[in-house]
Amino acid sequence: MSAKAFTRLVGLVLLFAASTHGVRGQAQVGLLGVGDTGALVVVSGGGAEALLIDPATRNVLGRFPTGPDPREVAVSPDGRYAYVTSYGWQPTRDVRTGDLDEGVAYWEGASSGIASDGRAVTVLDLANRSVHAVFQPGRYRHLEGIRVGKDGQRFWMTAEEDSAIVEVDATTGDVLMLWKTGGADPHSLTVTRDNRRLFVANTGSDYLTMIDRVTVVPQRISTGRNPQGLALSRDEKELWVANHGDHTISVIDTRKLREVATFPSGGRGPTRVVFNPAGNEVWVTHAESHEVVVLDRVSAAVLAHIPFDTEPRSIAFSTSGAAAFVSAPQRHRVYVIDAATREVVDRLEAGSLPGGLAWGGERVPPRRSGG
Repeated sequence: MSAKAFTRLVGLVLLFAASTHGVRGQAQVGLLGVGDTGALVVVSGGGAEALLIDPATRNVLGRFPTGPDPREVAVSPDGRYAYVTSYGWQPTRDVRTGDLDEGVAYWEGASSGIASDGRAVTVLDLANRSVHAVFQPGRYRHLEGIRVGKDGQRFWMTAEEDSAIVEVDATTGDVLMLWKTGGADPHSLTVTRDNRRLFVANTGSDYLTMIDRVTVVPQRISTGRNPQGLALSRDEKELWVANHGDHTISVIDTRKLREVATFPSGGRGPTRVVFNPAGNEVWVTHAESHEVVVLDRVSAAVLAHIPFDTEPRSIAFSTSGAAAFVSAPQRHRVYVIDAATREVVDRLEAGSLPGGLAWGGERVPPRRSGG
C-alpha cells in the first residue's frame, strides 16, 4: 500500500471513530441551550432509585432511593423538587439469561425503608441533592402517573388499583381528595394551568375521564383502544392522546370535550406523547415499532421517524427544546437526541430499567458545601 493510500485509510478510520464515539460526552455541551442549566431526572425502575444526570458531562449528580418499582416523575414549577411515584412491583432477573423482566414478582422488601406495597411518593430536593420527604398517601396503591400543580401547592397521581386520581398536599403529603375515574387502569394524567380540570387516560376502558374540581362532575371522552400517554397543547385547546391498542392518535377539543380528529400515529404501539417546548411539534414513542415519530401539531403530518434498537419509553425535553431525552428500559439507557436534526447524539447509562423522565433544577443552583 502506498503512503498516500495509507494516510487516506488512517484518515477514514479516524473519521469513522469520531462519528461513532467522539460525539459522546461533547455533543451535549453545544447542544444544550443557554437556559438549559438544569439536569435530567431519571427514574430507575429496576433499582428502586432516581438519578440526577448532567447530560453535558454524563456525570451522575445524585442517586436517591425511592419506593419499590418507581414509575413516573414530575418536577415542581420552581424546578427544585421532583416527585416520584412507586407502583410496588419488583422486576425479577432470569437466572439463566440474566435479563430483567418487568413486573413479574411482587416486591418483598425495600432497603430504603419505604413501604413495600407501592404506597409511596418520594420527594427529591434537586438543589441539595437529597431525599426531602417520603409520603405514604393512605391506602392507595399502584401509583403511576403524576403531575404537580402550577402553584406547586399540590399534586395529583393515578392509583391504578383504586381506579382513581389522588390529590395530595405537596408540602405535608396529606390526601386532600380522591377522584374516581370510572374507568379501568388509569395511567397518564395531566392538569390545566388553573388547576381546575384533570384529564386521565383509562387504559383498560378505552376512554378518558375529565374531572372538573369545581363542579366535581366527571365526564367520559371516547378515544381509541388502550389510551396511554396524553399531552395538552400550550394553549390548552387540544389534548393529544396516544392510543396504544389501535396505533392511532386522538385529538380532543378541551372546550367541547370530544374527539375531533383521529389518525395513524406513524408507528405501532404509541405509548407516550409530548409537545416540544415551542409547541409546534408532537413527539410520540412507539413500543412495537421501536421508534419515535415526530408530528406537526397543525397538519398532523409525519416530520420524522427516529429509529431505535429497542423499545423507547418516555420523552423529556431540556428547557430550550434543543435536546430531547428518550428512556430505553431494556438497554438501561437514556438516548439523547438533537431536536433540530432528529439524530441520536449520545447514550447515557441510567441505572436499571429507566422509565420516567423529567428536566428540573434549572431555577435553583446546588447548595455550596458548608453553606
